[in-house]
Amino acid sequence: MVRLVYLSISIIYTLIQTACEHPYNFDFFKQNDTILVVEGMITNENKKHYIYLSRLSGYNDTLNRPVSRAFIAVTSNDSTFYYHEDSTNHGQYYSRKPFVGVTGNTYNLHIEIGKKIYSAHCNMLPVTPPDTITFFHHDNGTLSIDHVAPSLVTSNPAMYQLQLDWSNVEGFEQLPHNETSATMYFYSLTTVDISQLFIPKIQTIYFPPGTRIIERKYSINTDYELYLRTLLAETQWSGGFFDEAHGNLHTNIDNNAAGYFAACTVYADTIYAK
Repeated sequence: MVRLVYLSISIIYTLIQTACEHPYNFDFFKQNDTILVVEGMITNENKKHYIYLSRLSGYNDTLNRPVSRAFIAVTSNDSTFYYHEDSTNHGQYYSRKPFVGVTGNTYNLHIEIGKKIYSAHCNMLPVTPPDTITFFHHDNGTLSIDHVAPSLVTSNPAMYQLQLDWSNVEGFEQLPHNETSATMYFYSLTTVDISQLFIPKIQTIYFPPGTRIIERKYSINTDYELYLRTLLAETQWSGGFFDEAHGNLHTNIDNNAAGYFAACTVYADTIYAK
């Protein structure tokens, strides 16, 4: 028994003598630093459409890493639209000429960076007219958004963008732009997630009567809806009581890239809040 105790003490002493601590600098997501991120959209608006290219940054890196000198083309039926990089904003590419996306068409994205080729495609669905926007009237005379669209729909999912501007309302003319404008997004999706039902409280935007609101409703197909759901789960819906397990966002870009290339029909209207 004494010999067993002595042996145990010897083993513990040996482990203590040979054990040591070394600092280890863990490089978060170093393996992802070369992943291409693509962000782009084609709409039925007559304008120069955009494609943004960047690289994934490290865990503690907040710097954007734009990707320059890429060849980008978008094709649909017999039409080809070439893109060129903005000379002052690296990584931002715009179609050389304005064009109008056609509802019902499929748009194919082709990107060449060195010897690597990336591609994606997206079909443009029609969009239905939006609901009437309603407002809360507060005791201090200000307004806030009450209803834009239902969060759950059985068909025709959509994304809504509201651009609010009250810089021309009497009494607000001299205020800075960031105090007289706001952009808000709303989503109508065909599924409901538990994290969506218990989202964290978000800031209420208050604005005066007479505020100009430019509303854009974007049609989204099933694949783009899936991307938006995964994006919202990681951002707007994150931090609530019932968070989903975090993971990679859905993408339609091949060759192990990230991001999404979308084609959306847009219904645009301008109203004045009252």
